[in-house]
Amino acid sequence: MNTFTSFLSLQMEEFIRYRKAAGNWNGSYEENLKLFDAYVDKNFPDSLVLSQDMADSWCTKRETEANNSCRSRVYVVISFLKYLKERNRTDIDIPEVPRKEKRTYIPHAFTDSELAAFFHECDSLSVYHNSLPNKLHKIIIPVFSGFFLAVG
Repeated sequence: MNTFTSFLSLQMEEFIRYRKAAGNWNGSYEENLKLFDAYVDKNFPDSLVLSQDMADSWCTKRETEANNSCRSRVYVVISFLKYLKERNRTDIDIPEVPRKEKRTYIPHAFTDSELAAFFHECDSLSVYHNSLPNKLHKIIIPVFSGFFLAVG
């Protein structure tokens, strides 16, 4: 199934099966759970029990993170910890998750030359690997970019 390496691997695989069965799973969850697993394996190699320090050190907001990116990184780990706690498999306290911040997007007004360069690149894609997804990108991206050019 997955390639988890820490002592939590069986529990993580069980958690994923549970969440998939409930329809509450996506690819970003798996990537972040794998990152937590690698973190535990690297920083607590001799541990056989989940500790508060493992959870807290992973879930603490990093200096380089905004609240929302921290939330995205730790969401699945918090869910995993709650899953374990509900089944009496851990007694650690669930770490606090940073508050969600309102996002502010500042639109970029493209110049005519930037737009021309963008559409030129969309029409000039190369197929680097002879795979179906790469072939489809070469066909689909120019169509969509042309559509946006036509409606813009």
